[in-house]
Amino acid sequence: MHPTPPPGGKVDSVVRILTGRFALLAAVLRLYGGSPIAERAHVLIRWLLCPMTKLLARLPAEGRLLEIGCGHGLFSNLASVSRPRLRVLGIDPAQGKIGFARQSIQGRSEVEFRCVRVEDLPDEDFDAVAILDVLYLIPKDEWRPLLARSLAKLRPGGKLVLKENSLHPAWKFHIARFQEVLAVRVLKITEGSSRFAFADEVEMVGILKEAGAREVIVTKIDRGHWYPHTLYGAFR
Repeated sequence: MHPTPPPGGKVDSVVRILTGRFALLAAVLRLYGGSPIAERAHVLIRWLLCPMTKLLARLPAEGRLLEIGCGHGLFSNLASVSRPRLRVLGIDPAQGKIGFARQSIQGRSEVEFRCVRVEDLPDEDFDAVAILDVLYLIPKDEWRPLLARSLAKLRPGGKLVLKENSLHPAWKFHIARFQEVLAVRVLKITEGSSRFAFADEVEMVGILKEAGAREVIVTKIDRGHWYPHTLYGAFR
């Protein structure tokens, strides 16, 4: 006879994780209830394509978070809802996207959205800065200055959470690149340069250290996804 699996086993753990993820997604999607259906669809697709919960796990439980290039504010809202003691500021130069992000606030005081670039932001002393899928939309020679400004916004010991698609494995990279061509050049739902810039892990770590990071930890977070999601945890 096989022993009966103890309660709280692997299956129960998976169910709890999935239930928690769906509850978090549902709570955040409700914030966009007043947005047009196209914008709500964009937010949902972004959740499906990006391992958001793996990125959230890298954030502090409290303090201040700055998200650069927040778009519609999905990640900033996920961070705010899942971490009530975290104060979140999302910034983006796209006025239209910031407009939808601001509509999602719904009276909450712990999250804010501004239409501003990081070089024009006076605020400093953040515990964490997040940049998710932004660099590939700007020329590579602008990466180091942007990352240097981002690291300068951190308190000593603070963490930059950077997520970009890597070049490996190649088949995932080609799928990701095709999707971005569709989004930027064809559907025009993502703003940015029509010439994308990507880097492998070695090059990205070098750029981060040139920008002032004292330590960089690289983690592949693409399991279960068709895109080569790569996380860079850079410390000031």
